[in-house]
Amino acid sequence: MESNKELRRKTRDSAIILDKNIVLLDYKNNYNLDGLLKEGVSNIAGLITYVAKLSKYKESDFTIGTAKGGGCSAFNAFTPDGDYIMGRNFDFKTAPCLVIWTHPEGNYSSLAVVDNNFITYGNKHNVFNGRHTAQLLLSPYCCVDGINEKGLSIAVLQIRAKATKQTDPAKKDITTTAMVRAVLDTCANVDEAVELFKKYNMHDSLYCCYHYFISDSTGRTVIVEFIDNKINVYEKNSDKYTVKNSVFENDGQKLTYMTNYTITKDIGSFKVEQHGYDRTDAIKNAFTQKQDVMTELEAMDLLSHVKLDYDHPKYPWRIEALWSAVYNTTKCTMKIAAGMDYKKVYTFSVEEPCKVLDTESIDKSEYPAVEWDYL
Repeated sequence: MESNKELRRKTRDSAIILDKNIVLLDYKNNYNLDGLLKEGVSNIAGLITYVAKLSKYKESDFTIGTAKGGGCSAFNAFTPDGDYIMGRNFDFKTAPCLVIWTHPEGNYSSLAVVDNNFITYGNKHNVFNGRHTAQLLLSPYCCVDGINEKGLSIAVLQIRAKATKQTDPAKKDITTTAMVRAVLDTCANVDEAVELFKKYNMHDSLYCCYHYFISDSTGRTVIVEFIDNKINVYEKNSDKYTVKNSVFENDGQKLTYMTNYTITKDIGSFKVEQHGYDRTDAIKNAFTQKQDVMTELEAMDLLSHVKLDYDHPKYPWRIEALWSAVYNTTKCTMKIAAGMDYKKVYTFSVEEPCKVLDTESIDKSEYPAVEWDYL
């Protein structure tokens, strides 16, 4: 096993500050997903214990930030060339993001995105000092969206409700972002992803409930949602899953969308603070206007339209779109604009770590500025 000094050096040398909003990392250490899945992990403390054990760091050398108040959007669409794309906003407390490539032996390579609130103490950009470098060892297990070499993409979005804590004694436990990592590393399509979710007890991180937007290279898209500790899976035009008892039932839309309200309609006594309907209406209107077809840059423009950007009413911080990402599940690429800087839309590929393939700009949005409802 490598020494702490060797781990720090390897991680430091692989990290690149692209601009004030984005750090790139080609992660070459062994984070041993198979071991984590075999042991199971039910909370952040357990995740830190596992990573510390792998790296020989002390558990006290690691922290994962916690904060409430995020809200995100996701949708799928078709490009004029016939590619399948997934758009995703991550709206949260202002911070840079980390774009990370992983290459696990025996599993799928991927690129994914981490909110630096979780691993480098909010707005701090310096990933090169010793403590932040240790934090980067957590990064494979802190991703909230990404795409793998098979074209499977996944994004997690918050539901403001009690965290899921499943307790089937026959299953191992898993946390929210550890599941994102497991899906990217081991699943080639949406069916495999759904089966993986069903194999584990979900234990949501950061005291909130979540649902997951998953698309694959064939254009199939499913939503996995946990309501009152029970899993629900929705897919339009499917023989395997259903849209019954969901907002997709009779909605008149071909494509799939999601913000921060439950897709499940009948939630019984499950207490939820629902929000995001106005953003969904804007997304559906764009689908109608464009007949479900948009270029990747047009999808990015739509994300810029439905982004959140406001001062949090309860906490002394600002909520904004930390990043907007458009994943091309046909070509295994991603466009990303971070810090709401849509004049710098970078393109990356799963196959070419830390290489900017293109930089584009949205000089003027085709949509009007809107202040979206939140709390």
